[in-house]
Amino acid sequence: MLPKSLRLSRPDFLQTKKFGQSLSFSHFSIIYIPHVPGRAAIVTSSKLSKSAVIRNRLRRQIYSAIPKSELDIIIFPKPSMLKLSHEEISIALNSLVSKLSH
Repeated sequence: MLPKSLRLSRPDFLQTKKFGQSLSFSHFSIIYIPHVPGRAAIVTSSKLSKSAVIRNRLRRQIYSAIPKSELDIIIFPKPSMLKLSHEEISIALNSLVSKLSH
C-alpha cells in the first residue's frame, strides 16, 4: 500500500478527475495531471469482479507497481488486467509513466 502522502485525497481526486487528461489502454484507463510529488489512486469497481478479495488483490498489486513520478494518476483497471502477472503490470505502468513524464 502506498503511504498516505502518496495517495490522492478526495478533493485532489475530484480535481484530477475534472481537469486531468485521460488515456485508454488495453488493460486500463488513466486520468492524469502534473503534480509534484506524484500521487495515485486506483478505482476498482464491482464491474471488474464481484469478489472484493480479487479487487483488493489487484489494487495492492497496482499500488506496489506504480513508479515514482511527477504526476497525479487515477487508474481504472479493466477486467483483462486480472489475467496479468505482477511483472506484466509493473512493466505496463513503468512504460506508461516514463512516456508521460517526458
